[in-house]
Amino acid sequence: MFCNRFAGGGYGFGGPNFFMMIPMFIILLMVVYFMYKAINSKNITPAVVDISLSKAMVILNERFAKGEIDEEEYKVKKEQLQK
Repeated sequence: MFCNRFAGGGYGFGGPNFFMMIPMFIILLMVVYFMYKAINSKNITPAVVDISLSKAMVILNERFAKGEIDEEEYKVKKEQLQK
């Protein structure tokens, strides 16, 4: 008798538990959506490219400073990295 107070007796889609799950489901969908947008954002890619480019320039500068490459080779490689 007490179990049938709500439509469905508190189990399944008719009970109050279902209506309490709707906001939680919406929040879960929002979290998944924002994670997807953050992972596929185009703003992340240039930062990664800039980091690798600057690291390559540091290595190139070090090789030139140590005398491993001459000035002509340095200029050619520097132009290639800046493209």
